Amino acid sequence: MVKRRRLVVERHEAESYILISLVAFAATIILVRLFLELTGYPQIGNSTLHIAHLLWGGLLLFASALTALIWDNPSSMRIAAALSGVGIGLFMDEVGKFITQNNDYFFPPAAPIIYGFFLLTVLLFLFVRRPDGNDPRRALLLALEQLQDAIYGELDEEEAKELAYNLDMARQSDRPEINKMAALLADYVEQGNVPFKNYQPSIAQQLTTTIETWGRKLGRRWHRMLILAGLAVIAFSALSTFIALIWMAVSPTATTQAFIADLAAAAQETDAKSVAGNYLHYVLEVGIGVVALAAMVFILRGREQRGLLFAMIAVILGLTAVQLVTFYLDQFTAVIPTLFQFGFLLLIVAYQRWYVEPAQKT
Repeated sequence: MVKRRRLVVERHEAESYILISLVAFAATIILVRLFLELTGYPQIGNSTLHIAHLLWGGLLLFASALTALIWDNPSSMRIAAALSGVGIGLFMDEVGKFITQNNDYFFPPAAPIIYGFFLLTVLLFLFVRRPDGNDPRRALLLALEQLQDAIYGELDEEEAKELAYNLDMARQSDRPEINKMAALLADYVEQGNVPFKNYQPSIAQQLTTTIETWGRKLGRRWHRMLILAGLAVIAFSALSTFIALIWMAVSPTATTQAFIADLAAAAQETDAKSVAGNYLHYVLEVGIGVVALAAMVFILRGREQRGLLFAMIAVILGLTAVQLVTFYLDQFTAVIPTLFQFGFLLLIVAYQRWYVEPAQKT
């Protein structure tokens, strides 16, 4: 008896659902922290009860699970994705209370824990977003799910092309039961038995198209200049930090002691026990600045592909290593530089997709 390997198939539109959850998660954390800061951290309850927003997060997570378990159509899955993102945002925002003995909401490591959790979810999104393998069984299962979506009238012309591709892939199976089923379904679809709606791009797709249109109007030269400007900002910031550290090292003792005292005061504000985190932040910033400077040199000397590689390394290191330390030291004020670096990373990725990759294919 031949033992067949188990097959785990990603749900159709899985990357869209995770993206919705990611955006809802990040927006919830930012908006909750902003609201609490502006309103003086109010509480719902009395002298005995405190209804923490973690409880609302748990309720929304339960609602998300019930939505996915009870209803089985794309609209309900999008609702479940949004509820899960808001729910986990409300839950993770209070992680500091549940990893400390004194229920410290402002515990400094809480911010990098939340950010690290977000980064792991981003990695999951990138993993799900990768191209599917050419497995006929996977293709048939995806086609069946797409046909189920068609029953709800939620399959458009673009998705119909993907359905045809999956059925064609399934027909190439060497297993007769898969081959025959795929052939029957393909014939059923080709006879016009499946209702399709007119293609209407989603709001996210419309926004992406608009951004891409304006980006391409900018042109390759100006796009490259923006990348160089972003790298210059990173390199200049690192150079300023390096010069300041060198100056403090060779300056009079009184000045050096004052500088260390300032670092210690900053560390105490975040309940840190030493200035090690500040020094680590400076070292990482200088190292990334060197990588950004190297990227600028490669791009300016015409070695664009290598320069873009170094640029992506600099930004990814900044988003991971540096920002984790920054969230520990500066808490959620680190959101602003994080958004800048995410935007800069998208700028680099767009340049590669629009100009570099097409040139390599020709």
